[in-house]
Amino acid sequence: MANPKMNKKEDIVTRNAARDANHPENEEGSEKPGMFARWSARFNEALQSGRGEDRMAAVAPPAAPIADDIAIRRSRNVVQTKMVIPEGVTVEGSVSGGCDTEISGRVSGNVMVDGRLALGPSGVISGNVRAVSARIEGLIEGKIECSEELELGKTGRLNAGGSAGKRIFLAGQVYGNMTTPGALKLAAGCVVNGDIQTRSLVMEEGAALNGACSMRASAPENKTVSAPVQR
Repeated sequence: MANPKMNKKEDIVTRNAARDANHPENEEGSEKPGMFARWSARFNEALQSGRGEDRMAAVAPPAAPIADDIAIRRSRNVVQTKMVIPEGVTVEGSVSGGCDTEISGRVSGNVMVDGRLALGPSGVISGNVRAVSARIEGLIEGKIECSEELELGKTGRLNAGGSAGKRIFLAGQVYGNMTTPGALKLAAGCVVNGDIQTRSLVMEEGAALNGACSMRASAPENKTVSAPVQR
């Protein structure tokens, strides 16, 4: 007669053996790798991924420039052609520039221009003026100095005189002294209340000079004259 306990143990062993035989890891030709193989594959993937990120970081493009840097670069490349202060605009303080300038408004300060200055009939400058050349149709309360030419229109007025390096043409009103080593012309209707110092003077009929005029000729050239040699 068979022992029931032995039969139960044999059934358990038989079921375990069948389960192990049917397990995917014990099948021949199974496509799923073991635990060690899976760890190895994950390690290789992580290693390759890290190397790829390093290569991408090495060839990464430079950071995009900031908007402020772009604006500064553009402003440096821009060449100013003319500075304009329109009528109705008031500037509190001095004005300076490296280009031609047109002023029809008011400047409460000095004006320094490395170019030609054009002051319109409505323009007013309360300070001194320096420019390469100037055409004045408005009012300058300070002194004006031009390295080349100075022209004063019929509506122009100088309240402190001025000077120019090459030529002065006056058709408006001047309250102050005018000086130039070149030529000076007083047009009809011009009124100068001050002294004039120039190399040559042209005064049209109808011009008025209420002051002294000093004319200096250009310095004569030194010429050496050799006496004939007697033999």
